[in-house]
Amino acid sequence: MSTDNDFLLNQLVKLGDMMGDGLHHEPDGKWIEKEYRKVAEQLGIIKQKPKSNDGIDMYMAERCNAVKCECGGALKQSRKGSFVAKCECGLKYRLGKRKPNK
Repeated sequence: MSTDNDFLLNQLVKLGDMMGDGLHHEPDGKWIEKEYRKVAEQLGIIKQKPKSNDGIDMYMAERCNAVKCECGGALKQSRKGSFVAKCECGLKYRLGKRKPNK
């Protein structure tokens, strides 16, 4: 167990050094930020974000029934946890957003 943590800590330090050098701002450096976040979550330094897919899916089920496409077709949620709905004719609709207006 400690060897796994040692490896993860060393990996976190290396990735942090790379970020300190600014390599994550390079065109192909986005992987550094993602990997840093994953390693930090595995070590328990950063808590994982709770998923709110169930609430979104219930909201989208109601909205898809209430809203109809211009062609009259039925709307279907494009993927789980998404606010985008697709029609049978190929049109996409955004039926919600994460944060309300202030």
